[in-house]
Amino acid sequence: MSMLWLPAWCGISLASCFSRPRPRASDGAVFTTTTGTPLGHVYYGHNLFRKAVASAGLPEGTTSHDLRHHFASLLLAAGESVIGVAERLGHDDASLVLSTYGHLMPDSEDRTRRAVDAAWGAAGAACAPDVPQGVRSVR
Repeated sequence: MSMLWLPAWCGISLASCFSRPRPRASDGAVFTTTTGTPLGHVYYGHNLFRKAVASAGLPEGTTSHDLRHHFASLLLAAGESVIGVAERLGHDDASLVLSTYGHLMPDSEDRTRRAVDAAWGAAGAACAPDVPQGVRSVR
């Protein structure tokens, strides 16, 4: 059995769903028909997901793949690492995330400049904070 990361709001919603007895499919599927068989792709996509999209006020035609891309983009914009996004998406290799979403990554030059400015500015020094001051250079 594998573990699934969920945001808190999603876990709370699912907990209320699972507080009622539900049949489980023989393959371990959690969401099933009333008889305990796994939901078919067509039933899920055309009936359940389409209704959920309309209920949420999302544009008609929004797919679960669209939401997956949105999720990855949101995490990267919030500063999550490429490795962290790959883990959340279930990828073994972060290079797929980098090649797909790399254009959404914040500009690393600006981020580097801000990090150095913050570190050196906080030290109030004209030099890197960890560099000993007043020591003669050996050249």
